[in-house]
Amino acid sequence: MADDSIKPVYVLHGRDAFLLDSHRHRIVEQIIGDGDPQVCVSTFDATAELAAVLDELRTLPFLAPHRVVVIRDADAFVAANRRALEAYLARPARTASLLLVVASWPSSTNLYKRVKKIGVAVECSVKGRGELQSRLAEAVERRGKKISRDAAELLAEWVGEDLAVLDGEVEKLSLYVGDRKTITAADVGAVVVASAGPAAFALTNALTAGHAGQALEALDGMLNVRGEEFKVMGLIAWHLRRVLTAQQLHSRGGSPEKVLPYNIPPRQKQAFLGLLRRRQPRALQKDFRRLIATDLAMKSGADPAAALQQLVVELCS
Repeated sequence: MADDSIKPVYVLHGRDAFLLDSHRHRIVEQIIGDGDPQVCVSTFDATAELAAVLDELRTLPFLAPHRVVVIRDADAFVAANRRALEAYLARPARTASLLLVVASWPSSTNLYKRVKKIGVAVECSVKGRGELQSRLAEAVERRGKKISRDAAELLAEWVGEDLAVLDGEVEKLSLYVGDRKTITAADVGAVVVASAGPAAFALTNALTAGHAGQALEALDGMLNVRGEEFKVMGLIAWHLRRVLTAQQLHSRGGSPEKVLPYNIPPRQKQAFLGLLRRRQPRALQKDFRRLIATDLAMKSGADPAAALQQLVVELCS
């Protein structure tokens, strides 16, 4: 990182711990280069005193051209010292950078405007499914791999919005596929979803075939650990999205089989095409409404097992 590209102030704002931590590490490494963090980085918590922070910023770096002063959970510190920080950033130290880690960073403040002019602010939150998929693609690309759309959707649904867990699963998948360049849905099933045992894909197979009894049996095998109910919801959502995509392809004159793995057994392929004939667009829209209603019910205190049992029976009807 060239000296002229180092900013006097950086702000990481948001509530995703993985993004906050990864961006903090990246910025510190870029600033100090080969310098020793023990002498180039000073870290304060929410109780930091302004005078101590300013002393650190104005202290010349030792055995390095630049140093970093980090303040974690800095919302209260910023609120208490906003004018003093504005004054400091009017004439910041040339050999040190201030790194603020905050949950909130309102754009209406003079401090925000000052940082925008001379520094860098990075949002560390995941906003919706599109950004989650973008973060997933970045994690895969960093490891020199690609991931199929079907696999990405299944992984995102199963893991949820915990980016630390997501990154860990991508690492495991990258090692699992070895020299292969593309991670498939089968790989996700073998490495990630397999944590639920054979019942995971037994459930989607039963939903595809419309066998309520088999679906309930598979569901029972998946709900052995508290919290697994939301993974099951993710798996069902992935299944319904795949059906919807296939229907949309069919309505445009394309082949709905394109959403299936190329090596899927003929029997499962025929079952999937049979589901498309049974589940017309209006019925599928109702399925999604049922899924949303079940999710809201579970988050509102309904018994997860009972709610999911009712959902899978309705999806098989």
